[in-house]
Amino acid sequence: MSDGFEIKVCHHVFCATCMTTYVATKIRQNIVKVTCPTPKCPSELKPRHLQTILPREVIDRWETARCESIIAESQKTYCPFKDCSVLLVDDGGEVVTSAECPSCHRLFCAQFRVPWHGMMTCREFQRKKNMNKNEQDLDNKFFKLAEKKKWQKCPKCKMFVQRRSGCEHIKCRCGRSFCYHCGDKWYSGHICKKHRPSS
Repeated sequence: MSDGFEIKVCHHVFCATCMTTYVATKIRQNIVKVTCPTPKCPSELKPRHLQTILPREVIDRWETARCESIIAESQKTYCPFKDCSVLLVDDGGEVVTSAECPSCHRLFCAQFRVPWHGMMTCREFQRKKNMNKNEQDLDNKFFKLAEKKKWQKCPKCKMFVQRRSGCEHIKCRCGRSFCYHCGDKWYSGHICKKHRPSS
């Protein structure tokens, strides 16, 4: 009983270590509303109920998550730099393009939520982004076609090659000779692994 912890709102008792692990796991899973672990007990736990047993960093993370859950999704934005990613709140008002993160002090584009695009206007940036998206769509279509047609890649330069007819010996434009079926380096007397008769 010395390790027991009583939840004040519902008076259920649990091992303090187990309770700490339970709450910490919920917070890691981004579950902000933590209820008593007793099945069918609807009592909601608050950080203040557990401050005597929870480590300070768990309470801080929980309080932060609770605050963030109150903010509407449409108002949330995050610093676009991966080593920062601090939550920023768009409180409406005037349209902001260039903004400084209050945490890492780097500039970012508030409109597109990316690092500041310097010498480009937001419109130019959007146009370039759309062009890159179209290029990516074309790349994806090409890779699907290559997979469907079973085109092979040169083992040296990684360029796709297509064999229309003839033997399995391919000489790529980079100079590498290889077997179209197994990808091994071509040499005189090569026997393809994929076509090798089983003994």
